[in-house]
Amino acid sequence: MVDISNVSLNYKKTVLTDVNIHADSGECVGLLGLNGSGKSTLLSAIAGIKKPASGTVSCEGKIGFVTQENALIDELSALDNLRMWTPLSKEDIKKSLAESDVSALKVSEFIDVKVKRMSGGMKKRLALTSVLMEKPDILLLDEPLAGLDIPAKTDILNVIDSYRKGGGIVFVASHAEEVFAHCDKIFVLKNGKCSPLPDGVSVVKAIND
Repeated sequence: MVDISNVSLNYKKTVLTDVNIHADSGECVGLLGLNGSGKSTLLSAIAGIKKPASGTVSCEGKIGFVTQENALIDELSALDNLRMWTPLSKEDIKKSLAESDVSALKVSEFIDVKVKRMSGGMKKRLALTSVLMEKPDILLLDEPLAGLDIPAKTDILNVIDSYRKGGGIVFVASHAEEVFAHCDKIFVLKNGKCSPLPDGVSVVKAIND
């Protein structure tokens, strides 16, 4: 469960005011907004990184946060980056990549490649895999489709759907239209407010009006 109640957030100035969102097991919540609308700040508050100026954020369960920047070490391979996030041995990591839900992200195909030689899509796949291997109950994704080609987008969206079906909660911040077809609830962040997407209004219209 995630419950955001009457939350206001500041970043040098007030970014968002009076945010109210509730999410239960198996739900995906979309945060729609342009750059600077407060999407990343809100995710940071859910993760416990950013303290609200007022209001409360309550989360039940372990949180996994995939940031837009991808917290990877350039000089290490995919395998060695994964070892930074899990106590599993190399062999157990490889086995997990082949047998678990994260196999859809296909990290096994570039397991020995250093991050500095990876494409943007490979980095996104690896960052998401590193978080999923920790088996979080709540998954926070900041612009997960930014700069990706169609196959990479499809794989990540499939993983989101699989994660939800397994009972996980997803919060995904994006301005990519295709993300929101996979969300149960969509909130529009605009002009310091966070409001539910009105019935019958497309995400394109909501973000451009």
